[in-house]
Formats: sequence, C-alpha cells, structure tokens
Amino acid sequence: MDDTMQKVSKERLLSVLDPFDKQLHSRILLIAVGGTAMTLLGIKASTKDIDFNIPGKTDFDEFNKLYRKIAPGVTIDYYGSNMVFSEALPKDYIAKASDYKSNFKNIALKVLDPIDIVCSKISRGSDADIEDIRDCIKIYKLKKNRVAVRSKQYSRAGSDRAFKANLKIILETLF
Repeated sequence: MDDTMQKVSKERLLSVLDPFDKQLHSRILLIAVGGTAMTLLGIKASTKDIDFNIPGKTDFDEFNKLYRKIAPGVTIDYYGSNMVFSEALPKDYIAKASDYKSNFKNIALKVLDPIDIVCSKISRGSDADIEDIRDCIKIYKLKKNRVAVRSKQYSRAGSDRAFKANLKIILETLF
C-alpha cells in the first residue's frame, strides 16, 4: 500500500502540515472538514485523506502553490471560498467552526462544527458518509429539528433532488 492510500491519524495529519507552516510567508486559515474534522475532534481515529476549506482567495492560492512544491505524500483535497465537496456552506460556518489548538505559527486551524459536518455529507450519502453522520449525531447529541433547519441553509453544485432524498432518509432513520 503506498503512502497516499494509508489512513491518516491526527498526529500524521498535523505532521503533514508542518512543512506548510514553516514555508508560509503569512498566516492562513484552514478549516478542517469531512473525515479530517472528525479525526481532529476525536470522533474517528483516522481519515482516508485530508480535506480543508480555505475561505480566503490569497490563502487558497498560497496553499495551492505550496502543495505543488511540498508534495506531502498524502492526498489533500482543498476547497476555496465557502465550498466543501459540492456543498456551499452557510455564511456563518467560519464563526461556528471551533479553533484547533496547535503549535503552528502560520496556520490558523479551525474544525467545522459537527452540525456542518453532518449537513456537508448529506448530498453524497455514501455508506461511509451515513456512518459519519450517525456518529456525529450520537456523539454530539444533535437534534433532528436542528439538522433539518441547518440543512436548509446549504446550497450545492450537485443535485438538490439527491440532497432532499438523502436528508429525508437521514431524518427518518437516524433519529
């Protein structure tokens, strides 16, 4: 198994960011999303890849340039603006995200709020996503109504029909 196919633990994830932190010329904001967020929150022991939202265009461009230069040996998917996967996150997602305490000097690391982890995984609705949603609901004691309300603040590049169908199944079966 090559390095890109190995699961990434919290420790490995943070060590992958070290060379970025050392080579950045100014502070950037990274928001952990998906399995990365769940790993940093301790919900999962590891993630199959590293996923970030990078809301600032300058931050995104700087990270992109360094990613090509550093070639970290693990897959890092990163999304600009307010996007994660095919989902457009609500306007307040950065304010709702929690700060992740680290020793980085040039990376401000935040973790997507669990309700947003859930809502950002609804459209795809794979078995792994459903398991992640179930875990977030259980561990954070998310309420059905709260998920239903928050999900209405999302828009997507993908299918609204798939999102609505998956949301219905989640609300009916996971609560």
